[in-house]
Amino acid sequence: MILQNIDVTAAMVYLILISQIVVISVLLANKWRKNKLNLLMIYPPADYPNLYVNSAEVEHKRLQLRKLFDYSIAALSLTIVTYVYVNNVDIAMLASALKFIAAIQLMPWFLSAYWCKENNKRMAENFPSAKRKSSFQSRRLTDFVAPLKLLLVIACYLLILFFSVYIYVEQLWQQQSNTALMHLALTTLMMAYLAWVLFNSLYGKKKDNFISSDDRVNIIAKKCKNTTLFITLYCVFILGLYLIKTFSLSNVYIEIMTSIFIQVLLLLGSDNRSDKDYQVYR
Repeated sequence: MILQNIDVTAAMVYLILISQIVVISVLLANKWRKNKLNLLMIYPPADYPNLYVNSAEVEHKRLQLRKLFDYSIAALSLTIVTYVYVNNVDIAMLASALKFIAAIQLMPWFLSAYWCKENNKRMAENFPSAKRKSSFQSRRLTDFVAPLKLLLVIACYLLILFFSVYIYVEQLWQQQSNTALMHLALTTLMMAYLAWVLFNSLYGKKKDNFISSDDRVNIIAKKCKNTTLFITLYCVFILGLYLIKTFSLSNVYIEIMTSIFIQVLLLLGSDNRSDKDYQVYR
């Protein structure tokens, strides 16, 4: 029975690791590049100068670099999996490496995010405006996110608050019970940051001076919904961590849950296409 449990756990770790490599570095990376390439082909910089701050050559070189980066990391990760399997490395050690492999896989995504941030900064410098304040001051979060979903977010946070205090007071994790308060503090900081993101989305400065009001409302709605969903998933992740530690389950399950959490977040945020009217950028 013990051997069977070990085999099942090992199979889960290998399955999650291979899924992580394929999903992050192959499927989602290809989808992201395809969407960017389609945007460049349908709306080329030569015809839509207000949509880009770089030439088409620069953008295509970045896509090639991103492709090389993603495929190199995928190949390296698969080589590590093969080596571990052939040499029968301890499964707990492999599970602990899941998050480190994920961190390497996310490097190309961080690079693209940096490029996007720099592009937005240059766009704001190229097209300054004295009136960049949002025109949706009367908008409320409930205009974009259902009240029940907001109540779910609050309920999840309150559960984390309750269990954190309960674990600390009852010393359910013995010497590690203090870490429950650390998780609570981290969750509170995360909630505060995401609440600021929501507020800034509703009432922050207008970053794109060409976009229409209707398209901007749709973008704000999507960002509010995604942020609310992220808060909920994060709270569920923390609650799952609490259950694993409270029932003294293997730390391998924490690593598996972390990998699944990262993959789900990227899947939910992988749609970088937009239905907005690009004719305003001519």
